[in-house]
Amino acid sequence: MQNKQYDVVIIGGGPAGLQAALVLSRTRKCILVFDDPQPPRNGASHGVHNVIGLDGLRPAEIRDVVWEQINVYQSAELCQERVNTLTKAEDGCFDVTGDGGTSVRAKQVILAAGYRDVHPDIPGFSDCWADTIILCPFCDGYENRDRVWGIVATSEREAHHFPSMLKNWTSDFKLLLQPGVTIDEDYRNKLIASGVGVHDGAIADIHHEGSKVKGVTLDTGEEVEVGTLLWIPEKKPLPLIDMLVKNVGLELNENGFIKTDPFQKTNVDGLWAAGDIQQGFSAMDAANTGNMAAVMIIKEWYE
Repeated sequence: MQNKQYDVVIIGGGPAGLQAALVLSRTRKCILVFDDPQPPRNGASHGVHNVIGLDGLRPAEIRDVVWEQINVYQSAELCQERVNTLTKAEDGCFDVTGDGGTSVRAKQVILAAGYRDVHPDIPGFSDCWADTIILCPFCDGYENRDRVWGIVATSEREAHHFPSMLKNWTSDFKLLLQPGVTIDEDYRNKLIASGVGVHDGAIADIHHEGSKVKGVTLDTGEEVEVGTLLWIPEKKPLPLIDMLVKNVGLELNENGFIKTDPFQKTNVDGLWAAGDIQQGFSAMDAANTGNMAAVMIIKEWYE
């Protein structure tokens, strides 16, 4: 495809992008979805949960189901390329180029490409990620029920927030306070009195059998037996965002993610953002923001 014009180009083929594509297809707009062929952020997941009608399906299976439904309307095309450049032309349209050579023009663009989890360089992390190292108890807590959990607290908020919540999935957990995270003595003593072990020190090694965590070694030399780690890794915006700040003047929030109004509209006319690219949502939340962006595009089109 060279220089073909579309009504809307959607960058990202996850829940936010596909929900937007479905809505716009049913309005008979001409849609192109760019979807990076590299594994998505949730590609290691054994199943996406808490999505009605799709609970437990793998991300790739959900994509197949959704594209079957989108294709019914014969309005959307899929381009499995990573977007290399996005610029705004003098006529207000956007020029979008993929890494496979596809170059198209769009009246409107929805950014729905997600973000990156930065995995720590710790032996065993990648082996257990998305199985017994999880970042969302609502997503994977049931599959790890009744195991001994280790809460990897990288902030004081996590140290206070998770211990009470996790009782929905396990009665046996330990708090692993990472460097720079402190809790007051009253709270520490309260946790210990209730049977929660509190351990200070950076995780240096993860003991595991296959993808099953067996324990961790802290940089203090202490070994802690756990079967599941609740661990929210650092998040990083995609390089695409830096490019858009430079090319089209996209505004970011204080965390370096895309700033939008309540209707998913950015500061750049014709440019919208939805889903994890705004820092993180559940699959249902991401789809909802994609839905909002699509609906608002149609509403504004005729104003």
